[in-house]
Amino acid sequence: MSHPATLLVLPALAALAGLAIGFRTRRVVARHSGTGGEPHAPRPPAGAVEGVTAAVLAALALRALWPDAPAGPGLPGTELTPAGRAAELLAFGWLAVVAVALSFVDAAVHRLPDRLTLAAYLGTAAPLAVSALADGRLGDLLGAGLGGLALAGFYLALFLINPAGMGFGDVKFAASLGTALGWLGWDTLVAGAFLGLLAGGLYGAVLMALRRAGRKSEIPFGPFMAAGTLAAVLTAL
Repeated sequence: MSHPATLLVLPALAALAGLAIGFRTRRVVARHSGTGGEPHAPRPPAGAVEGVTAAVLAALALRALWPDAPAGPGLPGTELTPAGRAAELLAFGWLAVVAVALSFVDAAVHRLPDRLTLAAYLGTAAPLAVSALADGRLGDLLGAGLGGLALAGFYLALFLINPAGMGFGDVKFAASLGTALGWLGWDTLVAGAFLGLLAGGLYGAVLMALRRAGRKSEIPFGPFMAAGTLAAVLTAL
């Protein structure tokens, strides 16, 4: 069980780190939001990128330290090593930071840049592979790989059904999110995918009710995919 002081200090440190990382992330968001023919793309409010990054990293740290939090989904009887647990948390922290950047870019210009989606995938998959090797969790690593394929395949089907309503960047982003969710189990994968779709669907329905979008209008789905994944991860981590 974590000491009560630890439950306050480490999430606070994670939040401070998030503010510093968010300051750098804001530059990434600005660079990717100001190209591709959208010179007047809306900019996030001052401090928004930093604040969201800090909040997400603090939430991950708090959840990882919470007394009732499981020590990862490994095999029954498997004791996780500090190196394996650290690599696992690094993967989720990296994905969270890049997902924040992708969400703000998508909200501004309705695009998920390949450079960022690739960074999200590699920065998630590599630490999870290290964690799997450190703790003998090859089954979890297989689940992560299959989860990435499954969620990307699902979004690919949605893209093929309605290309005007969803971009191919969503498909690429789904590979990273599915990898993280699949690592935590198929129930978590389904929950994360469902929550993302539900949030995005509700947002689209509101826009349609306000006559600000039609059935074939493309909405920035990345933020909702990220939010659904974060909610599922915080529940299962």
